[in-house]
Amino acid sequence: MKKRILLSLLVIFELFAITGCGNNKLSQEADKKANDILNDKNETKSESKILIVYFSRTGENYNVGNVEVGNTAIMASYMKEYLNADSFEIIPVNKYPDSYDECLKVATKEKNENARPAIQNKIDDISIYDTVFIGYPIWWGDIPQIVYTFMEEYDLSGKTIIPFNTHEGSGNSGTYNTIKNKLSKSNVKTNGLALQGKVARTDKGKEETINWLKELGY
Repeated sequence: MKKRILLSLLVIFELFAITGCGNNKLSQEADKKANDILNDKNETKSESKILIVYFSRTGENYNVGNVEVGNTAIMASYMKEYLNADSFEIIPVNKYPDSYDECLKVATKEKNENARPAIQNKIDDISIYDTVFIGYPIWWGDIPQIVYTFMEEYDLSGKTIIPFNTHEGSGNSGTYNTIKNKLSKSNVKTNGLALQGKVARTDKGKEETINWLKELGY
């Protein structure tokens, strides 16, 4: 009886290991494709009236594992490819820790202090864009503090603002209305898209993203 139980456990462990490796391989393939799309330099940049702005974190992500491209960046890659739009990644001056627990400590401190972390890169001329999509993960039931930095550094008056986000159970956490209140001089759409991080990295996540864009009229 003990031998049969041990054998069953070994089979389960082996299946788990194989499944884990397969998911890791698929995740790496998704990361590579997303990187290629997001790093593609659009030679006709001035012709695009749509800008996809996103903040996303690499390293250890909750319920996903270690990734080279963040969950929100994956969503942004779907959007950039479908819309043939320009994109801008919000990159912090001080990189967030790869460790999930360490990053949590930093994010908690920033939230408690209502900090405005510095952004190292800049948009040359945001005035050429009519529509700006803003993407981010949910941190402590809110927009990451560095996204507040972005919204305060650029004049988004008169532009159509469309939020999207990733999460692991909290939906958009009321952040679309937060953005609407924050950017009172912009036309903020509150029918954004919130995807779980683990879903965003799948074909289903891509399908949901594109269907959402179609519903918006794109």
